[in-house]
Amino acid sequence: MILTLTANPSLDRTIELSGPVLRGQVQRAVWAGQQPGGKGVNVSRAVAAADRDTLAVLPGDIDDPVLTGLDAIGLAHRSVPTGTPLRSNITVTEPDGTTTKINEPGSPLSPQTQNALIDLVAEQAADASWVVLAGSLPPGVDDDFYAHVIERIRQLPVPPLIAVDTSGVPLAAAVMASPDLIKPNAEELAELLNAAGLLHAAGLRDDTTDLHTIADRLESSPQLTARATSTLLTASGPRPRTILATLGAGGAVLAQPETAWHAAHPPMDVVSTVGAGDSTLAGYLLGLTAGRQPGEALAQAVAYGAAAARLRGTGVPGPDDARTDAVRVTPLTAPATSAATPTDDSSYRHHHEGTVPEAEEAR
Repeated sequence: MILTLTANPSLDRTIELSGPVLRGQVQRAVWAGQQPGGKGVNVSRAVAAADRDTLAVLPGDIDDPVLTGLDAIGLAHRSVPTGTPLRSNITVTEPDGTTTKINEPGSPLSPQTQNALIDLVAEQAADASWVVLAGSLPPGVDDDFYAHVIERIRQLPVPPLIAVDTSGVPLAAAVMASPDLIKPNAEELAELLNAAGLLHAAGLRDDTTDLHTIADRLESSPQLTARATSTLLTASGPRPRTILATLGAGGAVLAQPETAWHAAHPPMDVVSTVGAGDSTLAGYLLGLTAGRQPGEALAQAVAYGAAAARLRGTGVPGPDDARTDAVRVTPLTAPATSAATPTDDSSYRHHHEGTVPEAEEAR
């Protein structure tokens, strides 16, 4: 079973426009829909679509629209009552695939609710092969919440493997608990390396480089991403065991301490990028739990992410939607450039313009 924890779930509303967003003007939608969401919920939805066992754990009252939405689609879930409504997120998509998201902060979680969530996850994790801790943290939750969850799970007699998909300080704090897998995008990877003081070691910073520029360079160069992930994986102190770094149009890099792979999907028409990263993580875990080798699981991950980008709203693909045979997987060796001369594979970026874009944030 794949167990997910979504600390800040949401009702995801999607509005599809017939043209570009026109600021300050009235526009009519050509389609609108809503799904129960949040990163962990989306991972569970994709796992369930593959007819594999999953359980979504989240805060929320049983009559909240997010929980009733999960009931309606038949997704197995357990919740901790909060007494307050869960948030709504709004996504606006344009015909060219451009996605604009407006995310509410969410309702605060009391210390009692936080402890109850941790207890519930620990109780259910005994039957799980993987636990996914995903998404942003709502107000009132300390940045080390996911780190505490990891520590609690590791106290089980036979603890499951743990994946983390969040950003910023909560991700940096979770890394200090050495999760088995993290799934950052390029910007989150740059932030994480900066927080760890490893940008120079990874060959990613000179005196004028900001994090947004670094993220752009990572997205354009799998080789540079391989070096960045290798730097993090081999650093002293607590660190993750595996990194699945998603690169938007550049595909994804899977890195372990001594090896890395890059996978890319052919160019395609994008409908909505929302949830593509969640489906990427689900595809990877589905591959691993089916006994596939890491490179094969990476191919499935990228195929799942691409399939999700072809769906409206926060759609999740099934196995028949994911074209794993279309994904190209290449072994990588981290470049041995010096920190003073960072590299950027511009030829790769030019060759792959138009591949699957991906908007990933800790929703």
